[in-house]
Formats: sequence, C-alpha cells, structure tokens
Amino acid sequence: MKKRSRVRTPPGRNGKSSGGSILRKRLLSLLYERAFRHSEEPVFRLASGRTSRYYIDCKKVTLDPHGSYLVGRLIFDRIRGLRPDGIGGLTLGADPIAQAVSLISHLKGKPIPAFIVRKEPKGHGSASGGASSSGGWIEGNLSPGSRVVVVDDVLTTGGSTMKAIERLEEHGCKILKVLAILDRREGGAEAIASRGHTFEALFQIDDLLGLIPKSPAR
Repeated sequence: MKKRSRVRTPPGRNGKSSGGSILRKRLLSLLYERAFRHSEEPVFRLASGRTSRYYIDCKKVTLDPHGSYLVGRLIFDRIRGLRPDGIGGLTLGADPIAQAVSLISHLKGKPIPAFIVRKEPKGHGSASGGASSSGGWIEGNLSPGSRVVVVDDVLTTGGSTMKAIERLEEHGCKILKVLAILDRREGGAEAIASRGHTFEALFQIDDLLGLIPKSPAR
C-alpha cells in the first residue's frame, strides 16, 4: 500500500497559537539579517547550477550561538512527542542543526542523539578493514532499524535530503519526519511527500521575501 503524502503547514501560519511564536520571530529576523541575500537580477548561482534572485546561507545562523539555540528549541518542540532514536541529515547543512537539537533535548531531559550522513562512504576505521553496518555512510551511534528525524537547512529540489533518506533506509531506519529551516518552494516538499514522508519547514521563502523593504514608487 502506498503511503499517504503529507506536507504540513508550520504552526503560526494557519491561525493556531504557537508557544514558540516569539522564538520564530527572533529566528526569522536573524535569518533575514545574516543569511539572506537578494537582488533585482538572478545573480546567485545555486548548487543545482541555476541562478536565482536570492540566496540563503543558513550556516551563518546555525553556527551562531543564539541562532543555534533558536533552531534547536524550535525543532525540538516539533519532534519531542515522536521520541526519535536519532536526528541528522546529509552533511554539511544538517550537522549544526542536529547537534543543536541534540543539546536542547539533553537539557530538556529527553536526549536525542545526533548523527551525520556522509556524502562519500568512509573507507577506514572498521576492525576488519571492511564496511561497517552502515556501509561507512553514517557517523554516530545509530543502530539499524532506528526511528529517526531527518533535517536540512534549506530545501530546494530536495535532492540532498532524499540522498540522506535513501542512506538511512538502506540502514533499516524508519523516517518519522523530515524538517527544514527554510523551504524555497521549488518542488522539494512535494518530492519528499511523494515518497510517503511527512515534511515540515520552520519558514517558507515568502516569510523572508516579505521582509524586503518596499521600493518607493517613482
């Protein structure tokens, strides 16, 4: 039976109250100030090779102490009820996010270990000289069959996130939810949902675009 595709609307965008609304506002402001760049012309080249009028470098925020705290709190609040065995995603964008959530989870008394999905398999470190149970793709104490949450910073087409999901599924993991800080709304959410996974984003690109000052009418 094919799983139902689900893309959820972030709390606070559908009229429902959110205990983290103040934290969301702070994080959005930080993203706009430090991570967001925009231009009238498509001058920013993306990983896909396309050019765009805007670019978001979330690591400017996720590697910042205050930004890390905000990201960790907001994502932990969304997944705490799932009781995952681990949280992580494809290196490098997911790494500081997973670590932030893991730290917050420990402080809240509900520890969630972080893991890293490598872009290339590690070919060293096993006792026999061969591949580990994860095939050398996954760093961390993640047992086969674990229930996990997959995270990423910016979702565009979803290619990087799907690579992480595929490696985790090869490891026998169950994907509980996929979360991104920002969804550029360029097909990634639909691609993930079409594979039967629940996806959420803290923000949509429109949240940042809406903060750009309006040019005075000529």
